[in-house]
Amino acid sequence: MAADGDVLRSLNENGDKPFIIRPVDVRFTGSTQEIKALQKAISSLGWRIVQCVTIDTGEKALDVQRDQTTDRDAIRALTETALRLEAKFNVKYDGWGTVATQR
Repeated sequence: MAADGDVLRSLNENGDKPFIIRPVDVRFTGSTQEIKALQKAISSLGWRIVQCVTIDTGEKALDVQRDQTTDRDAIRALTETALRLEAKFNVKYDGWGTVATQR
C-alpha cells in the first residue's frame, strides 16, 4: 500500500485527475503452470489480458488491464484484489501502473 501512495503522488504531480476512468495495468509473475491457471480465470473477473511473456528469470509474466479510476479507494480495491489473486493462484503481484490522465 505504501508503494501505491508513491505512484499516486507521482500521478498527482503530473496533473492526473484521479476520477477519470482509464486503463490500469497490472503484472503477475510465476511458473508457466501458475500463470496459465490465472490466465484462464482472469478474463471472467473483469480483466483484459494484454500479454504473456517469458521474463529473464525464466518465469512467465502475465500483464492484464482493467478500466477504472485512480482515486485512493479504487487503487486500494485494485491492490486488494491483486493480492487475493496472488494468494489464490500462487503467483507474484508485481504492481500496477497507468499514465496521468487529465481529460
